[in-house]
Amino acid sequence: MYDIIGDIHGEFESLEKMIQTLGYTMEDGFYAHPERKAVFVGDFVDRGPRVIDSLCLIKNMVDHGSAYAVVGNHELNILSYYTKDDEGNPLREHSVKNKAQIRKTYIEFQANKEAKKIYLKWLRSLPLFLEFDNFRVVHACWDPKAIDLMKMKHPENRLNKKFLRKIYGNKGKLYDACMLLLKGREFALPNDLVIKDSYGIKRNMFRIKWWKRMEGESFCSLAFGNRFKLPKYTIPLELCKDIPPYSEQERPVFFGHYCLCEKAGVVRDNLCCVDACVANGGHLIAYRWDGNRKLSNKNIIEV
Repeated sequence: MYDIIGDIHGEFESLEKMIQTLGYTMEDGFYAHPERKAVFVGDFVDRGPRVIDSLCLIKNMVDHGSAYAVVGNHELNILSYYTKDDEGNPLREHSVKNKAQIRKTYIEFQANKEAKKIYLKWLRSLPLFLEFDNFRVVHACWDPKAIDLMKMKHPENRLNKKFLRKIYGNKGKLYDACMLLLKGREFALPNDLVIKDSYGIKRNMFRIKWWKRMEGESFCSLAFGNRFKLPKYTIPLELCKDIPPYSEQERPVFFGHYCLCEKAGVVRDNLCCVDACVANGGHLIAYRWDGNRKLSNKNIIEV
């Protein structure tokens, strides 16, 4: 059986408490469970105070076979920030904004260059998605077309340097597929619709439920994981995109990314978001997979 653990973001104390709460014990320098394995949904870095310690704990578990892990969009940001193109320029611009986004990780890496080298190499080895016999794991969105394209064009399923240079050099369908898996679906608001978040910043995009068709939905009902309110009127048909729905008969999908705080957990019988916003005033949660295809919030563990 498996324990699917939400976004960590450098919150090492919460991570270690969760691992111990789930019954994992330290053996020869890594945590393990006699009957279970952990599965991490990505976003180990940034925001929290102990990024390297968090990476060390997770890496040791993965390396010794007591855990699996996929990358998140924050790992993508870190890797593209530190990867250069063929001309020696960083794939992700070293702008003030981009540097601020990875500030906590950047500071720790600057203070420990050896750890930086080790963990960048390790992050490049992690998959973008995982398929088990009875469930699936991805950081933000399980899109069948994006998954199939990745399997066909990039069967290595890793954010290695060659792949990153390829997708950033030609921001085509493979780039879009990668962004979809790691950042989810976003929908552009009409130009005449002005939405401001709690900080007064104008928003022209919002995150949506990637498993639903848009037809017949309102801006409000389709929204997912946004920190601003959207209108309740129906989205005009001419604005609707053709989104392939994720059937309720498909294998369960576990994902993170959306920082749902108290709303984290099972969002549908076969969908569970395990990101409860631990680094932004929330908490860390995990789902104890018991083999049932129908998910239940009774299996959620919180620390």
